[in-house]
Amino acid sequence: MRMNYYRAENSWSEGNAIKIKLIGCDSTKNEVCSLGIPETMDCEFLDFNYHGKPNLLHERLQGIIDQSQAYDLIITTYSRCSNVVVGLLSRQVPLLLPKTHDCISLLLGSNARQLKLLRENPGTYYFSRGWLDYGRTPYAEYLEYLDRFGREKAADLIKMLYGSYNKAVLIVTLGTKDIEKYREKVREIADFFGWDVGEEEGDLQLLTSVLNGSIGQDTVYVEAGRTVTIEMLAGG
Repeated sequence: MRMNYYRAENSWSEGNAIKIKLIGCDSTKNEVCSLGIPETMDCEFLDFNYHGKPNLLHERLQGIIDQSQAYDLIITTYSRCSNVVVGLLSRQVPLLLPKTHDCISLLLGSNARQLKLLRENPGTYYFSRGWLDYGRTPYAEYLEYLDRFGREKAADLIKMLYGSYNKAVLIVTLGTKDIEKYREKVREIADFFGWDVGEEEGDLQLLTSVLNGSIGQDTVYVEAGRTVTIEMLAGG
């Protein structure tokens, strides 16, 4: 994988090996690994279940950033997911992150594509390989509620949370192996909820740009010593 890193003023020296710290979510781990991890990049992937605990995730991200000040660049695959990156500060090392709503828009290639698909079918629930491998699916959530609260209350909770959905869509990305395994997982979830099933081809150009350190309209570059703000993430 050819890496091209740029500062905001595009002044990374070509040919120099730069040390990169990547902080990613398990939801994007498969895709990052499929694209290839260079020797100059150290990766740390965080538990998917942090999604349900945004305050803890924010603290964890800040802690890793504080411990990564010997690197030349810190990259994260997190963005507006519950605004967990808002308020992050890297005192000595610049940050780079995608300007996306969540991992779904990142794996689809842009916010614009995700919004277009949602306009076409607002009741779609998207699944990625990482979500299915590491995450807590709606069906798994139901089984937890069933064990804790019984059938009637579990059904009420699930209807409240997922009653507006009518379709389960699998995002198929580069390097997907055992595709039938993932299709079967999605079908199982869809059958339980009575949803339709579909697939969308993933687009990893934006993720590739982030991993390459490229700065553009769909990425956010934060200079060392600056705090990440909601305004930086807007407009994507």
